[in-house]
Amino acid sequence: MEKTLEDDDWQAQGAINYLYRRGFDVYDINTILSAGALGQAENRKLVPTRWSITAVDDTVGQYLRGTLRGSQSVDSVQVWHNEYLGNSFWVVLAPGKWEYELVEMKAPGSIWNPDPEAGTYLASAHEQFEGRTGYVDETAGAYYAARLGVLEHLSDIGRQGKALVLRHVSDDYWGPVGVWQVREAVRHAFGGEHGTAETLTGAISEIASHLPVPEARLRRKSTMAAGLQSSLLEF
Repeated sequence: MEKTLEDDDWQAQGAINYLYRRGFDVYDINTILSAGALGQAENRKLVPTRWSITAVDDTVGQYLRGTLRGSQSVDSVQVWHNEYLGNSFWVVLAPGKWEYELVEMKAPGSIWNPDPEAGTYLASAHEQFEGRTGYVDETAGAYYAARLGVLEHLSDIGRQGKALVLRHVSDDYWGPVGVWQVREAVRHAFGGEHGTAETLTGAISEIASHLPVPEARLRRKSTMAAGLQSSLLEF
C-alpha cells in the first residue's frame, strides 16, 4: 500500500487495480480513495463515499472484464439465487462471450418506489464485452456492484459468459443501506447451490414465475431477454 500512497504520479485507476491484485478488498480501497490518498498529486482530494464506492466497483470490474478476454466460456446455463435485506437476486450465467445486464424490479411501497398505489417500477442497464461509454442512470451504482460480484466469480473459475442479474426490491426494503448489499448479495449467491436450465430463454421463463411482473413485460425491458426472443422468432 505504501507504493500507492507515496507515488503521486500514478493515476487512481492504476493504483486501485494494483491494490486489488494484491488482495485488498474493494471496501479497503474505497476507504483509501475517499480519503484522497490515491492518484496524481494535483488530482488528490477527498471523494464523497458514494462516488468512491461506484468508482472502485467500476474500475475493478473493468480490470476483471479485461482478464476474461480469451477465456473459455461456461459450458452450461446456471441459475443462482440469494435473498438479502428484502431483496431477491437471481443470477443467470449462460455460454457465450461476456455480456451483462441488470434488471431491477422495485415493488410499490419500497424505498425507491414509495407510492403503494404505483405499479412495479422496472429499470435496466446492459453492456457487451467492450463495456459502456457512459454512466448508468437507471440502475446507478447497483449496476457496477452486481457486475463486480459476477466478474469475481467468473475470474475465480477462469471462464467468461453471458450474465443476467434480476433484482426484486420488495416493500420490506424500506430504508436504503447502500450498494454494498447488492455486491454482497451477488457474491454470496455464488456460495450456494445453483440450478440449471437447457437454455437462457428457459431459465428466464422459470424465474419469471417468481417475479412481480409478467414475463412479457420483463422481456420488453430486458435487452438480453428481448434479444433472445427476437433470435427465436427469426429462427
